[in-house]
Amino acid sequence: MKWSYTNGKLNVSSDELDQQFTLKELIAEASRHQAYRKKILALFGLLAFALFLMQSYGGDLPDEASVYFYIGYFATPLIIAGLISSITYFLMRKPPKQVRKLKRYFRN
Repeated sequence: MKWSYTNGKLNVSSDELDQQFTLKELIAEASRHQAYRKKILALFGLLAFALFLMQSYGGDLPDEASVYFYIGYFATPLIIAGLISSITYFLMRKPPKQVRKLKRYFRN
């Protein structure tokens, strides 16, 4: 496999076929992927906030509880939101089309 960069295009050639990727397309695909990651982080924040509100609604914190109780009390919404967000990320993620083609060439 050979690759070169000329005039704003990444040229990848293998035994089977030649492919050209423009730098602008690769940057656009990567920025779409970054926007998706920002949405997942927003989902995490929203879920953590909503779970914390539901957990604290209608009840008060005990006065004489252990430090471990407070750690668990505040960490539980974060852990649950993290699990839901990571499952959503792994189920919904798709690498960008151009990047997926490029990875296939570099694996061979």
